Amino acid sequence: MSKHELENVREKRTSRRIRALNLTSYTPRKGDKQEYIVSIGRTLDVSEGGVKVETHRKLENGTELEMDIAIEDKIITAKGEVVHTEELKNGLFGTGIRFTSISEEDRTSLR
Repeated sequence: MSKHELENVREKRTSRRIRALNLTSYTPRKGDKQEYIVSIGRTLDVSEGGVKVETHRKLENGTELEMDIAIEDKIITAKGEVVHTEELKNGLFGTGIRFTSISEEDRTSLR
């Protein structure tokens, strides 16, 4: 990735990302239907706008998720949409998720 491409990526982010390893559960949905069972992952970084989660399964862009994220002694509940997925060296996937619904209180906790 060139320096110019990196600058464009940075410009798209509207909030600071914090590297953090926290447990998260996620449930893929299609409308009102649950796609498959609840899965567990861990966050790689988190911000008030979204989260990057290490997952065991590749999730397609546009997949809707319901999530519970453990941050210190609090559980953050949010809905999100997969915006990108990358294969990691260990056979897992790094899944970028943009929050589509999160309470203002939970969003404030992520600042």
